[in-house]
Amino acid sequence: MKHLLKTSDLTPAQFAYLLDLAAEFKEHPLAQHDLLKGQTVVLYFAKPSTRTRISFETAVARLGGIPSTVGTADLQIGRGETFEDTAKVVSRYSAAFVIRTFADDDVRLISEAATIPVINALTDDHHPCQSLADLLTMREKWGALPGHKVAWVGAGNNVLHSLMEACALCGVDMSIATPVGYEPNPDIVAGAMAIAAETGAMIELTNDPRHAVMYADAIYTDAWISMGDHESQRAARIAALTPFRVTNSLMDYTNPGGIFMHCLPAHRGEEVTAEVIDGPDSVVFDQAENRLHTAQAILYALISGKLEAEATMTAPKATQVALPVLV
Repeated sequence: MKHLLKTSDLTPAQFAYLLDLAAEFKEHPLAQHDLLKGQTVVLYFAKPSTRTRISFETAVARLGGIPSTVGTADLQIGRGETFEDTAKVVSRYSAAFVIRTFADDDVRLISEAATIPVINALTDDHHPCQSLADLLTMREKWGALPGHKVAWVGAGNNVLHSLMEACALCGVDMSIATPVGYEPNPDIVAGAMAIAAETGAMIELTNDPRHAVMYADAIYTDAWISMGDHESQRAARIAALTPFRVTNSLMDYTNPGGIFMHCLPAHRGEEVTAEVIDGPDSVVFDQAENRLHTAQAILYALISGKLEAEATMTAPKATQVALPVLV
C-alpha cells in the first residue's frame, strides 16, 4: 500500500505513470466510474481551499464515490483526539484520506496509523498534488519534458519544494531566484539535486531574477503572503520581493513561446502584473484544471494499488502520451 506524502516519494516511472493516467482521465473522465461505488473518501482541510477541495471532491465523484469534506471543527481532532486514532477510525469507513494541514509530521502520523492511502493535499513544506498538475501542464505545452527549463521567481515555499522534486524526476532544469533570506529549505534542495543527478536535470539557486529566467521555457511564481505567514511579516516580504515581480519585461528574457505559471490564488500587482497573468502566455487556468485530472489519477492509482507496481519500472514514460493505462 502506498501513500503520497511528498513528490519525492515517487520514482521517475511512477511520476510519469501518473501523468499518463491523468492525461487519460482528462480525455475519458468517467472511465473508472465504478471504482468507488458505495464508498467515501474523507477530505480533511485545516486550511482554506478552492482548487484542492473542489478538484478532489469532483475526482471522487467521477470515480463513483462520495466525498466527505471535513474541517478541524468537524472532527474530534479539535478536542484533542490524536491523529493516529483519527486515522484508524477513518480507515474503517473510507477508501482514502486526503489531508491539508500545517505540519508535515501530522500527515506522517496519519499515514503510519492508516490502513488506507493517505494523500498530502498541502503542508508547510510540500504540495505534491500541485506539482503533478504543473508537470502535466508543461507536458501538454512542450511534449517531451527533458531539455526544458523552468525559472522560479519569488520566495521559497512548499510549492517550490514539490516543483523542484517533480522537475528533477522528469529531467527538467530549474533556476530558482529568491531574495537573500528567502531561499528554499536546503535539505529539500539537496534531495532534489540528488534526484536530478540521476535524471540529468540541473537545479541552480540565485538571487538574480533576470539570470534565472534567461532562456527559460516557463516562469513560475507564487503569492508573496502565504497561509500561515503572520501579518507583521507583510511589509518586509513585500519590500524584499518587489524586485522579483513578474512583468512583461521579465518575460522577454525567456525563450520564444515561454509560458507563465502560478498555482493560484494570485495577487495582481504584487507577484505578477495583470498583463502577464491575463495575457496570452499564461497557463494558470490550465494548471488549475489539471488539478482535477491529476487528483483523479492519484486516487485511482493508490486505491487500485497500481502505483506500487510502477516502482519496479526503470524507463520513464514522461515523453509518452495517452498510454493504455486505464486497465
